[in-house]
Amino acid sequence: MNNISLIILASGFSRRFVSNKLLYEFRGKKLIEYAFDKAKAFSEVIVVTQYEEIKEMSEVLGYCVVMNDHPEYGQGHSIALGVEACETDACILMVADMPYLKLNTLKKMVSIQDGKHIVICEHDGILCNPMLLPKRYYNRAKQLCNDRGAKQIIKDEMFLTVSLSEEEFMDIDEKTEAM
Repeated sequence: MNNISLIILASGFSRRFVSNKLLYEFRGKKLIEYAFDKAKAFSEVIVVTQYEEIKEMSEVLGYCVVMNDHPEYGQGHSIALGVEACETDACILMVADMPYLKLNTLKKMVSIQDGKHIVICEHDGILCNPMLLPKRYYNRAKQLCNDRGAKQIIKDEMFLTVSLSEEEFMDIDEKTEAM
């Protein structure tokens, strides 16, 4: 998708999962590979991670990797690092643990974006990942450094939404969910 980057946020600690869940085999492939499958549609892909194995997998695919040396600073810090490396007019911030998210959902986000408004997904009225961020919000995103994520950028801004199905909304946080 031209002039829109995909930023894959892959720096989490997977505390409830006990091990690095992104390397966990889920329905025939590693959880991170579901994110990589969607990334093929984008001309610029940035992977923010603290994990050497995720870095190596990303580099093999030709993706830009930003190492997060301070993942304890939270998802906001990962977002700031990814946006700092972004050179396009907009970016989609996507967590790496939503295997059911459809590429068509990302395409819909791109199709309704107007360069002015944030586009965020929602499920049953709950704002959730992923989020499309126009370049005009990059400076705000670069200031993030906590675990509240990108929703704090919205504040009083007008935004557009794309609905997620129940299945797409699911992420994998515990091994019992991945079985």
